[in-house]
Amino acid sequence: MVRQALGWDLHRRFSKVTLLEQPDPQRPQELKVVRRTRLEHADREAMRAWLDQVPPGTPVAMEGAFGWQWVADLLAELGFEPHLGHPPAIRVLAKNEPKADRPDADRLARFWLRGIFPECYLSPPDVRQIRERVRYRMALSGSRTQIKNRIHAILHRQGLLHDFSDLFCARGQSFLAELPLPDGTRYVLDQWLSMLDSVQTLLEDVEQWMKANLEEDAIVKLLQTIPGIGLILAHVIRAEVGEVSRFAGHRKFSSYAGLAPMSDDSADRHGERHISMVCNHALRWAFIEAAAATVRSKNCPPKLRSLYHRLSRGGAMRTHVARVAVARELAELVYVLWKKGEPYREIFSPGKLRRAKR
Repeated sequence: MVRQALGWDLHRRFSKVTLLEQPDPQRPQELKVVRRTRLEHADREAMRAWLDQVPPGTPVAMEGAFGWQWVADLLAELGFEPHLGHPPAIRVLAKNEPKADRPDADRLARFWLRGIFPECYLSPPDVRQIRERVRYRMALSGSRTQIKNRIHAILHRQGLLHDFSDLFCARGQSFLAELPLPDGTRYVLDQWLSMLDSVQTLLEDVEQWMKANLEEDAIVKLLQTIPGIGLILAHVIRAEVGEVSRFAGHRKFSSYAGLAPMSDDSADRHGERHISMVCNHALRWAFIEAAAATVRSKNCPPKLRSLYHRLSRGGAMRTHVARVAVARELAELVYVLWKKGEPYREIFSPGKLRRAKR
């Protein structure tokens, strides 16, 4: 049976596409180029016309690079089977091959026909739309943190000290408004405070939309039983994971979230372990946010509280390392509970159980 596959090398303004054919399954190394072309993204009708010449149902191998979403939707609409490839794994497989647009498209189709295409998760359109909202909220939250840091830096440059645990509470805002500052510094501080108010308003708007419109399904309700994970973070985790069944175990899940520690050893040198930057950054952010809320919570599980205080020496140092460690424990907990479909419940130690019965 003749097998065909479409290799799709995506760029910003155009795509290089190759249709490869495997005439004889008994000879998988023998592949034939059926056709090649360059498709301009500005001319969608021409793209559709060319794709109409390809048999529907043909698998399309494309890299999970920036901007793949609309192409995947177009291919699915026309009856094709889009598949995403993991870019770092593809680079490893193509390490000793020439790098150019046409070989890239040929290579993707060849990898698929030979069964070595490193496929990754292709999220459906409804999940991607939820991700747009939750990642927008994450970006706003990051902007709010940056603005607050800049305001703290202004006070530091002026040698101004304060005793507020939260400088941006109502009393802290009054303190900032009454500070005697040079004209230039006062202008900049007022502008940052105005921008902070605007970002806070946008954050509240998107959170209200999420609470009112996002469906609170069984998974979201289950995630909220875990200390530190509220409604918003539950929706973020739900949208970013999509299907937990695609992970072979909790270690794979933690690695995808960028929370699995990586060693840096060589011979007799033992380097400090660190987390990888190749991950789902939105998911990692959600778990670290949840970890920060967990260690502040009165309902923090004893194991996580002990882990945080041990690594941070009671919160005195290396708190970021301790928070990441707690985030990894939360990620593993989320994986196990999600797979089992069971809500979180604290397991008391015998001594604590006896005290609770009194």
